[in-house]
Amino acid sequence: MIHHNIVNHLVGMAQRLASTIPIASKDDSIPDLVNQIVTKSTTALCLRDLLVLTIYVVAALELVSNATYHIPKALCKVSSIPVRGKHLDRFSTKDWIFITINKCMTGVFIYCYFGYLWSVRKNERNDHHAHGDEHTDGHRSFEHNCCAGGRGIWNLEEISLMNTFLPIPVLFVTYDFFYTLLHWFLHIKSIYSYIHKHHHHQKAPSRANIDAVNVHPLEFFLGEFNHVLSLHLVVKGIPLWGFHGMDVSWVGALIFITVGGILAGLNHTRHDVAFRVMKKEKMGWTLYDSKHHDVHHRIPQSNYGQYTVLWDRIFGTFREYDENDRVNPAYQLDPVTGQTIKSTKEE
Repeated sequence: MIHHNIVNHLVGMAQRLASTIPIASKDDSIPDLVNQIVTKSTTALCLRDLLVLTIYVVAALELVSNATYHIPKALCKVSSIPVRGKHLDRFSTKDWIFITINKCMTGVFIYCYFGYLWSVRKNERNDHHAHGDEHTDGHRSFEHNCCAGGRGIWNLEEISLMNTFLPIPVLFVTYDFFYTLLHWFLHIKSIYSYIHKHHHHQKAPSRANIDAVNVHPLEFFLGEFNHVLSLHLVVKGIPLWGFHGMDVSWVGALIFITVGGILAGLNHTRHDVAFRVMKKEKMGWTLYDSKHHDVHHRIPQSNYGQYTVLWDRIFGTFREYDENDRVNPAYQLDPVTGQTIKSTKEE
């Protein structure tokens, strides 16, 4: 009974939030769409729903973070990456403030992310299979929309492998292209100390998503809403490059951000996790390796990608992990406290 009430509450909340998202139209300007969203989303009921959504999302984030930290170690028996940089044993007040702000921001991000996909959903008016400029068929009007990109797929009957799994690698490659450029930009000397330097206080991340979100709120905002930009470009396409977009189902969009959250968490653990097309390292193609981001925390001018180093290889900023780099035993982490052995002994 309790579960049934929770489900009904979530469905009702989702429907109310969905009603604040206008259907994107070529006749509407961006300021018009923004004005419609702001007007509808700033009501007391909508703000309450956003607060509840944020609570649910933060709870889900905690589950993902704990699963990312504990499951590989307990069930998969993965090896640990030796600590070579200085581990941040204790968070400062500033760290906790940033972490809290960023976690709260995830509710707004989820609203915007799925809100965008809802705004470009497939319906009678924008059906790609309709013909003619605009005509009426009974009570339903159809508008020709040739080469205007894909659509968000929400109808369970229309979800397929093509609109669920095919967009995922495209989303990851698109996201990391812009994230690599953003990350490189944040490392420019004149900008670095104001925003990104805070994240690099941690030279040996270990706490999964907690260390991952310990960034300046502006950086977190740009990184998270890069997902929305990537979703937009994959759905609507980049005609200049000859890509006219593709349909993306809500399931595919959910898988993208869930897997992305897990990979970002693994990047900030000591777990040695890698996914390769072939097992032999010299012969295989590495899709993801948590050690690459560990290198970045020690050697910042390298490996700017979040999920893959594809663009680092192309841009010439890739640096391979060297297992022969010097390791100081005293700076390894105590498995019980999670702090450096040297620090634990001093206490």
